[in-house]
Amino acid sequence: MFRDPIDPSIVPFVREMKEKVLAGGEVTFDEALRLAKVSSPEEIDLILASAHELTLHFRSSKPDLCALVNAKSYLCGEDCKFCSQSARYETGVSRYPLMSPEKILEAAQQCEAAGIKSFCIVTSGETLNDREFEQVRETFRILSEETDLCLDGSLGNLTTGQIAELRKVGMRRFNHNLQCSREFYPKIVSTHTYDERMETLDFLKTNDVEICSGGIFGLGESTEDRLRLAFELKKHEPHCLPVNILNPRPGTPLEKQSPIDPVDALKMIAIYRFIHPRANIKLAGGKELNLGAFYQAKALKGGANGLVVGGYLTTRGNPVAEDLKILKRAGYTVKSEPVTAA
Repeated sequence: MFRDPIDPSIVPFVREMKEKVLAGGEVTFDEALRLAKVSSPEEIDLILASAHELTLHFRSSKPDLCALVNAKSYLCGEDCKFCSQSARYETGVSRYPLMSPEKILEAAQQCEAAGIKSFCIVTSGETLNDREFEQVRETFRILSEETDLCLDGSLGNLTTGQIAELRKVGMRRFNHNLQCSREFYPKIVSTHTYDERMETLDFLKTNDVEICSGGIFGLGESTEDRLRLAFELKKHEPHCLPVNILNPRPGTPLEKQSPIDPVDALKMIAIYRFIHPRANIKLAGGKELNLGAFYQAKALKGGANGLVVGGYLTTRGNPVAEDLKILKRAGYTVKSEPVTAA
């Protein structure tokens, strides 16, 4: 089998990009695209190794971990083609209203007992009604009093007043993923616009709320689309950047979507580190199916520095102990009183 020849100019180029970022500079779209076009295993390994140097320089050898609870399921009227929680599709997932504060507290305490320091309350749907919001506010208050967790929310669109109320009772960070590039977005969602997603991120930044925002690889987008997403996100400087990889769900329009090449995913995660040197880049939904333990460990030594652990919204993840083994294999510091979240 013949391998693609190594471009003799790529080695100094990758080193130049790494040094540029280490010195506080920023890579351009064209420079990131040149990185994305490398093809030989040696070139890709060089990009991964350089991304890991950036990770250790700007972050640390302690991984950033978080867990979540799907607190309100399958009650969303939006038409995101990847999502099994859209009520427009027959996906067979469990449907239930907002969980009680006591039940969410139980899930949070299990998370804390496993050594995870960040916990996110997620609800399906565009927004919360007044009754649901008051219940969520009370839940954050209880979790703040009963746990030492860093508390996050993914709750749709909220008002300035609602965000302020949640911050008072302990919410630190808010998740609002862009999912894909502006150009590709109309192929995935029609019930809300890309500008609406961006406006919410602007709103969070204006109100001094930490931002968690990322996207999904494997929707059918191009390499250029993945890079455009990274640069759209850069405008908002997310503290946390989750990288999901499509797990095609039965009943959704993307149920027959072909899986992404794991090497392509690895290369893009590494390039995201060049573009977002200070972010916590986390492997999230779909990582088990698409990457497995081997490629997850490579990603964690090639740009990623964290995981979303346990289960996701409608799919299971690895047991936490398995995730910790992968982190150790990748060289991260994991202890029984483990892992601090940034």
